[in-house]
Amino acid sequence: AAGSKPSRAQDIGRCTGVALRPSSAMTGQASELERGPADESEGKGCAATRWSSPRLGLVAVAAVLVGAVAVSVAVLARRGSGRKTTLPSPSRVAPAPHPVAAEAVEGRYDMVDQDGARIPAEGEVRLYFVGGSNVAWQTWPDQLHAYLRKLNFTVPEENYSYADLMFPTELAPVCDDEAEFEDQRTPRIARPGWGSWGFAYDSRDDCVAAPFVGEAKGEHPFRTIAGHAVSCLNGWACNPHKDQHLDLVRPSDVVEDAALADVVLLSTWVNDFKQQYCDYKCFNGTELDPEAIAPVSVANLRRLIQAISARNPAAFIVVIALYPDAKRTLLVEGTLEKIAAINAAVREGVSAESNVAFVDFELAPGQDMFQVKPPGHPNCRGDRIMATQVLRALFDHKILGRTLALPEGQRAGECLRATSCGDIADKACCQAAAICRVDPDGECVAYSPGVGAM
Repeated sequence: AAGSKPSRAQDIGRCTGVALRPSSAMTGQASELERGPADESEGKGCAATRWSSPRLGLVAVAAVLVGAVAVSVAVLARRGSGRKTTLPSPSRVAPAPHPVAAEAVEGRYDMVDQDGARIPAEGEVRLYFVGGSNVAWQTWPDQLHAYLRKLNFTVPEENYSYADLMFPTELAPVCDDEAEFEDQRTPRIARPGWGSWGFAYDSRDDCVAAPFVGEAKGEHPFRTIAGHAVSCLNGWACNPHKDQHLDLVRPSDVVEDAALADVVLLSTWVNDFKQQYCDYKCFNGTELDPEAIAPVSVANLRRLIQAISARNPAAFIVVIALYPDAKRTLLVEGTLEKIAAINAAVREGVSAESNVAFVDFELAPGQDMFQVKPPGHPNCRGDRIMATQVLRALFDHKILGRTLALPEGQRAGECLRATSCGDIADKACCQAAAICRVDPDGECVAYSPGVGAM
């Protein structure tokens, strides 16, 4: 990976007096991407500010060091060597392919089989992910990969040319069951902070210079998408001063990798609906409501979907839903209807394409479901739910011949919100519970948010 790598103690700390959070100079662009409104100033230069304060004294300094080292050791002891703090260059040489063997454990899960699926149980499933920070700072791609192996599928590692990440970065939490997936390579194109427009165009030939309402003076390129001016620059806030602003993830490149995949998973549009946190600069300062932004997302998703389908008509494409708003670790129940309306609009828009599934999911209210740093991203619990729902969708569309058994109807909601794993009598319910998991012995046990998520 390019650039220097901060220590783990710096990486997970937050200048709270227990561990150090890296300043923006340490982490580069990643420390400034996809933050909520309360995260604008926190962490910038905080290491220098905290350490230079005479009020700390030697005892407090020692306490900080001990806390940082303890957390660092705990995390590194369970962290696979593949985790990276920064994203590697997209021009890196792809690894040689080799199969990742299935590792089903007899009797561990409650499973459901079906005949007539495109990929039967014990078959091969080639995965490819394209998205923003949610495929870099979360573990749902890795948990999906692990579930497939545990359900006795083989997940080959193809010789992808443009995937820039094989593991979640160190900004992702360390899950209770990370030992079950820390060494597996799950290829993805990850662009933290990007909107859907960064993945939908091969060039900027259709862009027109216009005065920019943002950090930079002068004129910068915009194009019209669904009737709205959208920046032709990429990265958080479409800031022309950032290193990635002229980068593109070209559909013509994505499709070369997607030509080798059975399932392509897209989560490229989440940041379209986070523009309020950067004053709508990617829309040149025009405050667009969700009803206006949804057609922009749909247009960009369909461009990428159509390109993939033209190159590989057999590829099944999964579009991941927008997850709920978060206030620290809890979901914001007051905006669930708004999120549902956004998801419904995007679902309807992409449904015009064939061989596509829109995968929605529900997180448990009142439970710790989100990370604090980076804010607004589901933690290990949320990622497990996302992976489970992708499995179900692939089964329902007869792509997979096997999936996890899950409760239906009212029982599904009861299991999702279960608060005592030890009181769950059946595995299907445990497999759907937000705060539980089935351990290797087949027991329903508690599942934490993950180390580094709180």
